[in-house]
Amino acid sequence: MSNFFNELKNRNVYKVATAYVVTSWLILQAVETLGNNLGWPPTIAYWTTLMLIVGFPIALVLTWLYEFTPQGLKRTGIVQQDTADNRKAGRRLNHIIIGVLAVTLCFLLVERVFFAGATSINKKQEASIAVLPFENISVLENSENFAKGLTEQILNDLAKLSALQVIDPKSSFSYDDMKVSDKEIGEELKVNYLLKGSLQYDKNNNRIKVITRLVNANNGHYLWSDSYEGDFIEIFGFQEDVSRNVISQLKVKILPGEDQLLGTVLTTNTEALKLYLESKNYSKKRTDQDLEKAITLLNEAVKLDPYFAEAHAELSYLYGNWFFYGNVSKEIRDERMEFHLDKALALAPERPEVLWAKARYYVVSPEDSSQVIADLRKAIALKPNYSDAYYSLGLALHRARLFAPALKAIEKSVELDPKNSFLKIQLADMNYFYGFQDRGLTIMNELISKDSVPGAMRRMALMLSKGPKGDMSEAYKLIHSSGKHDDVRYRLGNLNFNLLFPLDLDLPPVSDKYNRLMQARYPDNPTTILSICTYYLFTNEFKTLQETLDLWVSEKGLDYQTETLIKVQLLIRLGKYEEAKDIFELTHPNIQEDLIYVDSLKYGSKYNDLKTYIELLRLTHDNTRADNFAKKLCEYYKTLSTSDDYLPPHEKNNLQLDCLYATNDTLAFVEALETRYFQKKDRLDVFSELKRGFFDRFKNDRKFQKVVKRITEETHRMRAEVIEYLKQEGDWDPAWDKELE
Repeated sequence: MSNFFNELKNRNVYKVATAYVVTSWLILQAVETLGNNLGWPPTIAYWTTLMLIVGFPIALVLTWLYEFTPQGLKRTGIVQQDTADNRKAGRRLNHIIIGVLAVTLCFLLVERVFFAGATSINKKQEASIAVLPFENISVLENSENFAKGLTEQILNDLAKLSALQVIDPKSSFSYDDMKVSDKEIGEELKVNYLLKGSLQYDKNNNRIKVITRLVNANNGHYLWSDSYEGDFIEIFGFQEDVSRNVISQLKVKILPGEDQLLGTVLTTNTEALKLYLESKNYSKKRTDQDLEKAITLLNEAVKLDPYFAEAHAELSYLYGNWFFYGNVSKEIRDERMEFHLDKALALAPERPEVLWAKARYYVVSPEDSSQVIADLRKAIALKPNYSDAYYSLGLALHRARLFAPALKAIEKSVELDPKNSFLKIQLADMNYFYGFQDRGLTIMNELISKDSVPGAMRRMALMLSKGPKGDMSEAYKLIHSSGKHDDVRYRLGNLNFNLLFPLDLDLPPVSDKYNRLMQARYPDNPTTILSICTYYLFTNEFKTLQETLDLWVSEKGLDYQTETLIKVQLLIRLGKYEEAKDIFELTHPNIQEDLIYVDSLKYGSKYNDLKTYIELLRLTHDNTRADNFAKKLCEYYKTLSTSDDYLPPHEKNNLQLDCLYATNDTLAFVEALETRYFQKKDRLDVFSELKRGFFDRFKNDRKFQKVVKRITEETHRMRAEVIEYLKQEGDWDPAWDKELE
């Protein structure tokens, strides 16, 4: 045996093996690095590895059989002699090994030391990670949902760490089945690390095998890999091990409270978890049919696991969403939201998802948003990477008129869920209306040019209709274009935009087309009654409005608050001021001078109530009380105008006009109206409100009449452009020409 090993040494087999292994390792590192940076498919690395493995024994056999000589490659004799040629060949191999090792060392220095910091994707948050959906390599049906479920459990664990930025699954799961390099994913999500894995399930033996890998997104290197193989029922214990290994590798500091939360599972019922995750594929689409499907799946989930608190919380939230985006009654919404929220609170009142659902429940009609904000901040403290909670917090802060922190909360939401177009639209919207127009337009243009997102088109239209653009015709073209997408053509939001926006261009025939579509498709949604009543007020169809209102009250269970709002507006237009005032005072018993505080006006309902009541007092000649209330309303406007928080320019213009109209200052009101429409070009709702009689107390003033005439002329100029556009698009009914005459 010793002779055999000596022969291996004499024939330089050891040296060739060493040189082959070192060279192979260097080749694999180069392929991996170049592949991640140049976007090569993963199969290149696979086939390179396979060829090098196959080539290893071949190289050893050839080394045994052949010898390098000055005369070239020659067959080795039966007994290898220790000749000078053999010694030269050995020295030559030594030089090759040393050379390869030197190149390897240089590669490591350059790639790991010099380039590692320079290619850092997210310098702001070094410990940043996206958990990608685990690859399902089982052949069994529905095992893919389980793979996603395990990924979700691990992601939910990591999201609880304040020192680690974790991307929301709505963004990270979007790469499922996509051939995108690690570096591209890292750059798109702005993370430095990726957690990847694969799962194989053997149903016959109820065994499961999971492999996880932590990858540096900057260069594609694996930092750590782990595997689990065992009984299916024990798999969820593996998630905590994975989370702690990731934390250790990234050197993330864990706070005492966070350490206790690691390992908490959403549910141990895998079928219920599968339904919960599947529901999210539908709920994010926000259509009537998709929301109904999501709710059906979640109801099945809570039947399988009645103690699934997060599923109950999600159900409470989705019934609220279904009310706004679909065709469900207010009674069903209120009953189901309350039922599932009570269940969730009874099961797990301190879970972040439950606190979020609680906040969403009370934000439907908040009198005081302080508790809503407190619950959302607590949810974020428990789950610092909770994108949905940051978004809801931004909305709550906006309602409380805390504009600067509201914008920061929305920005954080987008940072955690960067591929969510809905959140980007909200961010662009908020930036624009807080006065950062360029920033808002940049975000929106990117969404429209890259993905043609219909929701972005509609929001962009709102931007163009307000200052400093004020281009109503171009805005309408965007709204019309957004409706060409089949998946959103008949959505409630799209129909509502197409109903209301033409009124600002004095195009009631176009508006009526969508009025009829909304009534046919969403006959029970309160948005429908509010929008069609706006249309009937615009066209002075008061009898039809009254009949529609009576129908909704008698057959659709219209809530008393909405009924009162519409009825008061109708009575004012009919000149029945005393009757309108009596109804309003009956339904708003607290609207008395000593109960109105300036700070309370930041809640929209109270502000609008006060504005309506001042109008009723003026119309019934109770000017003394009207003056007292108007003083409070103007004080509120001045307080906001001088505050440190952002006041959206459009809202500032609205508040200014409301103040001047409430104080009966005709001259100042007319000047402000003219400045707003023609200089600031803030035009959304202006023409429509004038036509609906919002400022009719000034209708006999000559200066007011002059400005209204100019606004009408400018509106009709833009209307002509829209009519020409609709004719070119083949979406203009010739009968409308006669109606407009």
